[in-house]
Amino acid sequence: MVGDDAESDVAGALSAGLGAGLLVRTGKYRPGDETRFDPAPTALVDDLSAAVDWILSRAAA
Repeated sequence: MVGDDAESDVAGALSAGLGAGLLVRTGKYRPGDETRFDPAPTALVDDLSAAVDWILSRAAA
């Protein structure tokens, strides 16, 4: 899951059983959101392009 809302997008997806939840620092993101909700994001990335890079780097492993 890739989203800009730490609670609804990322924590919700992780709680539903998705394998990873990436929080992007765009849109609704506010500094510190990555520490406000449980479960915490798998990774914090700058934007969608960085999220794609993160995903592809894990797929190649």
